[in-house]
Amino acid sequence: MNDTKLELIVQNFVTIMPLFQKKLIRRDCGFAHDSLNHSHFQIMAVIKENGKLPISDVAKRLLISTPNMTKLITKLIDEEMIKRIPDKKDRRIINIDLTKKGEQYIESKFKQVQSSLKERLSTLPDSQLNKLNSSLENLRDVLMEISSDD
Repeated sequence: MNDTKLELIVQNFVTIMPLFQKKLIRRDCGFAHDSLNHSHFQIMAVIKENGKLPISDVAKRLLISTPNMTKLITKLIDEEMIKRIPDKKDRRIINIDLTKKGEQYIESKFKQVQSSLKERLSTLPDSQLNKLNSSLENLRDVLMEISSDD
């Protein structure tokens, strides 16, 4: 593939990601009335998807610096959404996992986001919904082909 086409693809990614966040995700997470924010939600979503993880792994997956991660984790622990679990094999490693309260919170937020997304997308005509679905399926397939460090 030539450089011009790759540049165009990169530009489209750079343009679409903020639009995706702004138009569909951020406004629909309902954090305006919560003491938690989008970063807290992302941390909890990673734990929900992967189970108990070392703090450093969560930070790497979300590209969050260690000092910022510490503040975010402390807030989640204070809110009783997650708990620290010392690693049995290496006491230097601290794992984090969702509490029952955290599981209920993340489930509630996922349902809220899904409902809001359905409502927003329902305004599109069927032809646009079909194009969007096909595009998202193609994007998922392509992204699965890209190698990662995870």
